[in-house]
Order: sequence, then structure tokens, then C-alpha cells
Amino acid sequence: MIGAILAGGYGKRLKPLTDKLPKSLVEIKPGYTIMDRQLFDFKVMGISDIYILSGHLGEKIEERYGNHYNGLNLYYLKEEKPLGTLYSLRNLANEVTDDIVLRNGDIVTDINFKEFVNFSLHNNYGMTMFVTEMRSPYGIVDTLLDKVINFKEKPYLNYYINAGIYLIKENIIDYFYKDYNGKDIEVTIFPELARQGLIGAYKEKAFWVGVDSEKDLETLRLEYINREDREWGYIKCIFEDDKKLVHEYFIKAGETVNVSEPYALIRFIDGRGTINDRSEFYTSDYALEIKSSSRISAIENTRLEVIKIKA
Repeated sequence: MIGAILAGGYGKRLKPLTDKLPKSLVEIKPGYTIMDRQLFDFKVMGISDIYILSGHLGEKIEERYGNHYNGLNLYYLKEEKPLGTLYSLRNLANEVTDDIVLRNGDIVTDINFKEFVNFSLHNNYGMTMFVTEMRSPYGIVDTLLDKVINFKEKPYLNYYINAGIYLIKENIIDYFYKDYNGKDIEVTIFPELARQGLIGAYKEKAFWVGVDSEKDLETLRLEYINREDREWGYIKCIFEDDKKLVHEYFIKAGETVNVSEPYALIRFIDGRGTINDRSEFYTSDYALEIKSSSRISAIENTRLEVIKIKA
């Protein structure tokens, strides 16, 4: 299995940042770019050969990462002029004969990639697409006849959108070479695969941002204040003063983490799992005082706060 990143766009909505940098190299915190995070995800999946499908300022990506980065082997397929993502995929298919984990170059998410790959490989679909709940760009007004009864600030809607992450199996590569009326995979290959019943949907509630505007980038940068990514999730300092220190942990389903902050209170925000291998489960709103290291095993994606009162 190989990984691939679609990184050929102009990023016009992020100008002037993208006048001298491809969107993938925009920083989400000092020294840490969108592509840094994406390459980290591939390493967590155990995928070591990554193809960068670049275009606009693609040489900047090669300058930053070279052919080897953090234990990964990087290969570059650059378009000299924009020909669309269908061309990029055909170009990639000419180079490889493997299953492909493909992702858009502007996506940052906390989904459990190990579960995504496992789900994809154990179903009968030729391609699996990660889909995420659509969030309303506007606040919603609830009414009863002519009376306003409630407001909901940009709620999630009962619809799913393409989240820009796919596992494409080698046995459907022939679909890349059919004649289509269009240049992008979203309007060519994907509709054809859907008509053939060859696309499966992977759903998971997890942080997801597609960086398409300055507002999206601001959202992502706010998320990454005092945050450090880990193979199992992340840890983030969300509050500290002279008397109190609060860390937020996000632990992906199936992962186990040692929380080593003695004499602290653990408060579970959401998720389900076990503590110190006991038979009973914790769930959201469960709190526990710890005096030494505790093993947290997540059955579902879990967020918790560790609150330590300083001496």
C-alpha cells in the first residue's frame, strides 16, 4: 500500500500566503505545516512510500522534505500546468500497482486512520471514502408556527460530505482510464464508481477541517495552540496559571495511554473505555481522582481533561 497527497492547487483563497508557498506548506502552528501533519498520519498508518502529486510551487515541497523524511520515502509527480485531479491519478497509476490511500492536500483530521484502513480492506468496495457530517455555515432558527423558539449556532446537519480521504484498491485502477467529460475525480471517476456500487462510506466523529479559506485556517490554528500530536491522538494544554494546570487528551479508539500526572482529577468529556484494565467502563461525565499513573484504554474515541492543582 502506498500513500498519495493531492497538492497541486493554487490556494487562491489563502492569498497572499500562497503567493510564495503551496497551500500544503502553510503553517498551522510555528514550524508545523499541513503536510507535516499529513505525513505524520501516513507514518501512523505504517505506510512508508508517499507520492506527492504537486503543481503550483511544487518545488517548495521538494525543498522542504527531499526524498526521505522522518522514515518515509517521498516521490514527486509534478504537473507543469494544471490538468486536473483525474490526470494526477492517471499519472500516479502509471507509476504504482498498489492499493492507494489518497488525500486532499488541505485536510487536517483526527480520525482513526488505522480503523479507516482496516474498515476499507475488509469490505467488498473498490474504494472507501471518509465522509463527515455537514456543518451549517449559518445559525439555525427553530420556529413553531410564527414564533421563534430557539437558536442553534451552526449545527451539524443530517447530511454527509466528502471529507477528502480515500482508500482506492488496485482492482479498480482501470476506471481511471475511461473516457470522461471532465478533469476532476469528483465529477468523473467517483460518480462512475458510485453507479457501479463500488464506493463504501467510512463514518467517524472526529475533528476535521478542510482549509479552503482564511477562516478555516484560523479555526485550525486555534485548535493547534499548545497542542502536540501523538500516534494515539493528542495532548493539549488548555489552561495554566499559578494554581492550576489543565491538559486535554484525545485518545483514539483501540489505543491505550498512560496518564502520568499524579494527584490530579481526570474528567471524561466523551467516549467510552476502561481505566487500569478494570472490568467496569467509564463514560462521559465520569470523574476520577488519581494519585499515580493511570492506564486509559479507549473503546471509543475519548476526550478527557486532567486537572492538577499546583502545590
